[in-house]
Amino acid sequence: MKKRIKVLVAILVTLTVSSFALAQGNQQGQGEPQQINADNKGIELASQSLKRVISRNNNPGVGEQIRAMVESHEEIQIRTKTALNQMSQRSSMVKFFIGPDYKNAGQVRSDVIGLRNDIKKLEQIKKGYSPDDTGDIQGAIEELQVEANELENQLTKELSGFSLFGWLSKLLAN
Repeated sequence: MKKRIKVLVAILVTLTVSSFALAQGNQQGQGEPQQINADNKGIELASQSLKRVISRNNNPGVGEQIRAMVESHEEIQIRTKTALNQMSQRSSMVKFFIGPDYKNAGQVRSDVIGLRNDIKKLEQIKKGYSPDDTGDIQGAIEELQVEANELENQLTKELSGFSLFGWLSKLLAN
């Protein structure tokens, strides 16, 4: 009998705290999904710079490698925008109980790592080019670095906050 009362009290306290947290979030405007600023302009600018390098380049091997990177960047742009929008659409109540969307967070992390790897490849490719091409490649590198940093900041923002059973959700997502 005492165990049942303790369990009922624990459930009542949990529901009271969660409803209070939801009410506070709604008062502060946090009850509605936030729109993520995932324009990915850096990826677009980097792709344009790399396409200029491809058009001026006569080396088919390196040109094909850069072309593959551009295609990869365009895919990353779509995937990250979709993943971040899905993460932002999770309601505050769901975030409070089960946490953020760890599956999409993993996708964004993977894409950021892909961008960082491409930055390293571009650093290596840049060494054997003319000053015009080097300038375009360096511009693409800088845009990709800015974009990767912005994606990491957005991801950190989406993953911040408290959740009751987030640890369980994270364990099941991995």
